[in-house]
Amino acid sequence: MSTYQELVARIAAEPASNEARLVCADVLCGTDDARVELIHAQVALSGRLDPARRLSLTKRVQALLSEHGKRWRQAFDDAHASDVTFSRGFIEQVTLSEDDLAKHGEALFAREPLHRLQVETKDGKGLGLAAGQPWFERVRTLKLAGRGVARATKALASAAHAGHVEKLMLAGADDATVQAVAGSTALKGLRSLSISSAELSDAAFTALAKGSLTLEALYLSGTGLSDEGAQALAKGTAFGSLKLLALNRNNLSDEGVHALASSKTLLQVERLELSRNEELSEEGILAFRSAKALPKLRRLELKDLYLDRRELEPVRKRLGAGLRF
Repeated sequence: MSTYQELVARIAAEPASNEARLVCADVLCGTDDARVELIHAQVALSGRLDPARRLSLTKRVQALLSEHGKRWRQAFDDAHASDVTFSRGFIEQVTLSEDDLAKHGEALFAREPLHRLQVETKDGKGLGLAAGQPWFERVRTLKLAGRGVARATKALASAAHAGHVEKLMLAGADDATVQAVAGSTALKGLRSLSISSAELSDAAFTALAKGSLTLEALYLSGTGLSDEGAQALAKGTAFGSLKLLALNRNNLSDEGVHALASSKTLLQVERLELSRNEELSEEGILAFRSAKALPKLRRLELKDLYLDRRELEPVRKRLGAGLRF
């Protein structure tokens, strides 16, 4: 492994840090001065700058990418990657088919500190192969889309090197898929799970509530969640660390909201989103006026609901600006 590859691995391991990026710029100095300039410019743009300096650097970054971006992206273009994104001097995010990820992933991860992927799935085989390789441990954020999401997710849930995925987004999933994720021991690093474009049954929500994941954020908007599903979530022994719970665009009524408010396990939830649950009334929301109802709650979102704000004044007294209509 070259010094450059070692630095890329270090950047991928500490993506929030700028130190390894600037060291890498020193290594590249004289071999690709344009890339060195891009690293320094984008690192500077990630901090605080006066408006004039920010505008000047932004224009320079655009010029560098226009002149040299194709060369820097060449290996990714050859791998049929799209949405190739430079961040603080390096490519960190791309969209790939699962077959191209399995075929080209090792080489691409050696070139750039990739850690955010969107994978277009087909049958799950490519993702299973990729997630079985050591280089896949660099992946922190993963979005699965396409017609093979269910099979790909199941492959991921048992993969040998999926343990560093922290954020997983599933665009379409069935009950069996959710149950596979909820019971996965391979996804031990997962902290954020988002499921969209899915119609799930109470069995899926029960599986999440009783699963082995240690989640801090759970997004279940538009999944058909009913009051019975909310009651299952409220009893979830797996949700002791949950801080954000998004339940927008579902089928919740006051009964389900009362179950959430009286939960003995959702005690760390700081943000609850209930927007566009059209059956909710003021009576249900008033369950949150007591400081004992989700005691850490700081933000409650109720957008696109026809509620009488005057009746909800007791909730506003508790949450202040954290009550969002």
